[in-house]
Amino acid sequence: MAKKKKKKVAKKVAKKKALKKKHKVQKVRAVRVQYHLPEERKTPVDDFFRYATLIYGRAGIGKTTFVASFPDAILFSCERVSKKIACFDFNTDDGGPGVNTWEVFKAGVKLLENSDRFTTVAVDTIDAAYAHCFDYVCRKRGIEHPTDEGYGKAWSAVKGEFTGVMDALWETGRGIVFTSHAKEVQITSHSGEEYTRIQPTMAGQAYQFIKAKSDFVFYAEYVKNVTKNCSQRILITTGDEVVEAKHAGDLPPFLPFLEGAEGVRIVQDAFSGENVGIDLANIKPGKKTSKASGKMIAMDKVKVARGAASKKKVAKKKVAKKKVLKRR
Repeated sequence: MAKKKKKKVAKKVAKKKALKKKHKVQKVRAVRVQYHLPEERKTPVDDFFRYATLIYGRAGIGKTTFVASFPDAILFSCERVSKKIACFDFNTDDGGPGVNTWEVFKAGVKLLENSDRFTTVAVDTIDAAYAHCFDYVCRKRGIEHPTDEGYGKAWSAVKGEFTGVMDALWETGRGIVFTSHAKEVQITSHSGEEYTRIQPTMAGQAYQFIKAKSDFVFYAEYVKNVTKNCSQRILITTGDEVVEAKHAGDLPPFLPFLEGAEGVRIVQDAFSGENVGIDLANIKPGKKTSKASGKMIAMDKVKVARGAASKKKVAKKKVAKKKVLKRR
């Protein structure tokens, strides 16, 4: 018993010494860093492909073809390997399974850290990438689920592992584009009102991290083209309380979502300021349109109609004022 106690004490002492040594090294490094206040304004990045983008939507709408068409992109197929897409697909040589484990994902990031090849990394899907990370951490800790460990330790480990590797990917300086599926969720507001919201399907921890890190969040949707009387795919770039979407810069709220490279070019043109957006008057909810998107489009049409009516009132008042002045 005495020997066991001595061993435990020795281990604790060794652990404390190691921690002290670690903190000492960190303090020394901190002293060496020289900070300074900026003398000039930072120039905004004018290349769309250097940003981080998340595109989500239902299965089969064309997300994978879209992200694989980004210029000089390497695809991390985390969910399934698409045999119909011509692209640089990591770990698919000679029939490889793609990025089917977190170990493979980490290996890919490590190779990118030590290489100048590829300017864009496409992760398809980020949902599956997080699931691989989740499985990896659970296997490593010898548990089936994070709830098997108390105090949220395993959940913290999953979050730390996922964000650490993703940050390493960001630090390679490449543009990153993620895909995710879409789901409709019921939300209850503070006033008690219930409404349907559409958002990516990825797990909570991944969702919060990726959403915060992404400069662009696009939702791919089906609508009806009023002019051609047919179904049309669009990208919703501007979100509201019912649709998760956002963008850096000044993009049109609705863009055509075309196949592959042509679709990527449209987004790039929109980022550059070209008028490639879809007129709201030319679209309406169709049979395939989600409930949330349908509500968003209907609300936008009401806003436009009110704005037009308001402008007419102002114009009428100006005309009436001019007539009164002429009479005088």
